[in-house]
Amino acid sequence: MLLSSPKVFFQKIKNSFWHLPKSIFYNLYYGFPARKLILIGVTGTDGKTTTCTLIHEILSKNDIRSGLISTINAKIGDKIVNTGLHTTSPDPKLIQKLFRQMVNTGLTHCVCEVTSHALDQNRFWGCQFQISAITNTSHEHLDYHQTMKNYILSKAKLFKISNHAVLNKDDPSYKIISSAITTPKSTYSIKEKSNYQAKNIIIGKNSMEFSLLDKKIKTDSNYRYQIYNILASLIIIKHLGIEIDDAKSTILKFPETKGRRENVDNEFGFKTIIDFAHTPFALENTLSSLKNLTSGNLIVIFGATGGRDKSKRPLMGQVVSRLANIAVITSDDTRNEKIEDINKQIISGINLKEADFFDYHKIQNQNSYQKIAESAHKKFTYLNIPNRQDAFNIAVKLAQKGDIVVACGKGHETTILHGSTEYPWSESEAFRSAFRFKNS
Repeated sequence: MLLSSPKVFFQKIKNSFWHLPKSIFYNLYYGFPARKLILIGVTGTDGKTTTCTLIHEILSKNDIRSGLISTINAKIGDKIVNTGLHTTSPDPKLIQKLFRQMVNTGLTHCVCEVTSHALDQNRFWGCQFQISAITNTSHEHLDYHQTMKNYILSKAKLFKISNHAVLNKDDPSYKIISSAITTPKSTYSIKEKSNYQAKNIIIGKNSMEFSLLDKKIKTDSNYRYQIYNILASLIIIKHLGIEIDDAKSTILKFPETKGRRENVDNEFGFKTIIDFAHTPFALENTLSSLKNLTSGNLIVIFGATGGRDKSKRPLMGQVVSRLANIAVITSDDTRNEKIEDINKQIISGINLKEADFFDYHKIQNQNSYQKIAESAHKKFTYLNIPNRQDAFNIAVKLAQKGDIVVACGKGHETTILHGSTEYPWSESEAFRSAFRFKNS
């Protein structure tokens, strides 16, 4: 059978003759530590960090000594370990080292984010997961996987090294994965009939509740898509011997995760939020939830990463133009691409006949900001501001009492990558800097 492209062919060669031997070596070097841990895996395009954090928190509160490996960091007891920049699943050297440290510390469980790249590159070779879940799949990493089917099948590899699979029956991945694996499975959903289906959903201003089986689940996180993360977590903890009732208190006070719907306090009467949403699907979920929480303008600061899947950029522009009142399109990790080219591709997804564009260089005074904000109530408005700090400054100046400003894409990350150089960066500090110039 012919491979889809030379790129795929050479990646397969690299996976077999570089990544796999490397994983085998570090398993041997650290003495196969994963065999002494109960591993819980979570894969998916969006929601992995939140789901892993929730599972880890429930385990900890039920006196199960568990470690965590996530996009943000690794947790080994009270110790926090940096897992690297701009990656989710670390290099196999670090993965096996972390597992060894967890075993040496007396931990019994580990919750791991597991990416399609890591699975394709054999980074978890030698690991057998007790139970694994998928959150969802959407348009992402097609620069690497080429097609959505390849992307989903890469994620399916996790369930071939798991004793039990937890699948999202509402997600397009369900049919592909369920036909590709023989692993015993449980299913969850909101729409489709499944083993764990959320019903009677009520979303309030500061809370959300739904019924599951014969129980009522309540949380202070009022994002509808959070239900999927909660359902996947509940199936996993139940499989590990923890009853749903013993997880209710953790779900009620939903664990905060840095860079995921993280509030940055201000004194101006509008909300400022940091979120990691960096795919069309994640933007859709985040913005649709926030849109229901404000009667004012929804202002989004976002960009797209360079050197990655270009085909998602117009889709991001389309989603934002449909759900936001104002978009400030700016830089993310540009890598070796020109920011002008990236932003042009995002803007190509916007219906320009139904949008207003403002040149931020021509904004004269506070009166101008007021007029733009008023106009945005009637018609989608966008600005193209290459410098990310400038984007924060303008977005905050545009914001009025009752508005929501959400910065998407960078989340918890502490650097921004331009060219081959990592520059220090903090979304929360960018907001705080913008607050200082709000009325100037």
